[in-house]
Amino acid sequence: MASIASWIYDKPLRGHYTFTHDEVVRAFPDMSAGSIARALTREVSKGKVMSPLRGFYVIVPDEYMLRGAVPQPFYLDDMMRHAGRKYYVALMSAASYHGASHQVPLRFSVMIEPPSMRDKKGEKYLTHYFCKSSIPDAYVERRQTRTGYINVSCPELTAVDLITYQAKSGSITRAATVLAELAEKTDFSRLTPEFVEQVPVSSMQRLGYILDEVLDETVAAEQVMGLLKGSGAVLQYVPLKAGKESTGCERNAKWKIIVNETIEIDEL
Repeated sequence: MASIASWIYDKPLRGHYTFTHDEVVRAFPDMSAGSIARALTREVSKGKVMSPLRGFYVIVPDEYMLRGAVPQPFYLDDMMRHAGRKYYVALMSAASYHGASHQVPLRFSVMIEPPSMRDKKGEKYLTHYFCKSSIPDAYVERRQTRTGYINVSCPELTAVDLITYQAKSGSITRAATVLAELAEKTDFSRLTPEFVEQVPVSSMQRLGYILDEVLDETVAAEQVMGLLKGSGAVLQYVPLKAGKESTGCERNAKWKIIVNETIEIDEL
């Protein structure tokens, strides 16, 4: 009878790099729970297998052996299916998929529905989970990876998320710097007003202001305004940088933005 180790290392030959504890149990029905646990622990300790989530395992290819971990796109889709969670790659990580990658994100950002998941820190990789009440499937793309597919927010949703989560993902200036590259990939005219129901109106206002007044992306800005008007959204004044004092600051009447932050785009 094959050992668990040989069963594991036979999987990549068939193009499979992940497996679950339940699969091992089914493959070795006569083996005790203790023996299975020890065999899996032994392979993890060797660095040949990693377990980013309880009951879920990733076979580490030779090229990642020294790091002891593999990049998240390698296994994320399988892991989220195992966990029964909806998700998409978001923020700076999603922007890099759309070509806005002059700044390599230090952490891999994943958007999920509640309940929250604990951020995962590895020697080389950090996964940062963000929560939103619902994942809008219509604005999520399936991208091919070496081992399968991965969900990535479309350019327009990525742009809005960068503004919505500005405080947690860097700063409004950093978000605007990425938007300078991402803007040419967006086409808000292809979206229906229903898009506005999935995102904060305040984020759309901030995004429109940045595209219009900071990046001089007037076409994209007018597309955003068209979506806002088409949705019937009522704009109220909001600060450009959330959570920062805005008393006495200049006001932009078009976008209803209180300009309480000076944005200086980093050199690309």
